Amino acid sequence: MSVDRSGPNVAAGAGADLPAPPGLRASGPRSWAGIAPGVVWVMWKRELKRYGRERSQFFGGVSRTVLWLLILGFGLGAALREIEGYSYAQYVLPGVIVLNVLFASLQCAISIVWDREVGLLREVMVSPAPILSVTLGKLLGGATISVVQGSIPLLVAPFIGVALTVSSVLMAWGVIFAMGIFMTAFGVILASRLKTFEGFGAISNGVIQPLYFLSGSIFPLRGVIGGVGFLQIPEHIRQELRQLGIYTIGGGWFVELPIWIQILVYANPVSYQLDLLRYILLRFQQLPLGIDLAVTFALPPIAAVLAAVAMRRMMKQA
Repeated sequence: MSVDRSGPNVAAGAGADLPAPPGLRASGPRSWAGIAPGVVWVMWKRELKRYGRERSQFFGGVSRTVLWLLILGFGLGAALREIEGYSYAQYVLPGVIVLNVLFASLQCAISIVWDREVGLLREVMVSPAPILSVTLGKLLGGATISVVQGSIPLLVAPFIGVALTVSSVLMAWGVIFAMGIFMTAFGVILASRLKTFEGFGAISNGVIQPLYFLSGSIFPLRGVIGGVGFLQIPEHIRQELRQLGIYTIGGGWFVELPIWIQILVYANPVSYQLDLLRYILLRFQQLPLGIDLAVTFALPPIAAVLAAVAMRRMMKQA
């Protein structure tokens, strides 16, 4: 009996280290509670090798940082002088980090579609490698890549007036890592139900944008937004704005999003992860800190288990 382990993914270091089929090997890799460290290590290393070869992903993180943080931050910052005492560039910094994490995580998850097409999933299916270990290795790889991508905007933070400390960077990395696991698991669940790259691309765009824009990344749920010329607004326009929930206070507006948008923001788990990240970097938050911590660190394990179930179901269909 022979097994063909040729193909681009095996050259990356995945197939060479994966356990052989049961017919060639009597026992599988050592595992504890369904987790085989060797398999986790191989899958994690494979994701990092893939990321190292795809330089476009790194440059995409740089371009998003330049576009959203520098161009948009300073462009809108010319009209919106500050949000709750922070410059607009400072306010959107955590949002740009989250945007990079969203793209990195879902791009890591889309590789499952390629693995299925080249037959790697069939090799994994016939091997004694525990599905939970395979999934965990992929999630840890996606989370590690998310930390790298999310650190790109942090390099710009000192230039926009955000003081970083060793503790704040370490805590920010912890939040980014947890968010990377959650979003990669979410992407794996989506990718397990798709057959082509095109379908995942449409869904990823339809997922990333709502999660990002409905997380308070661009504008706060409520607060004072300072700008130019607010004191010169005619009174009748002010009355119309008050009916919409917008009030002029001194040199700024007090803005409160409509209730239906607030409901969507509260239902979005990314809102709490972003709020915790903003609290770490800026000491500014709009949601309860306890809920931020619970959502950020309780959802990734749950999502990982669901991703493992989705992977098992997909391998049976491969």
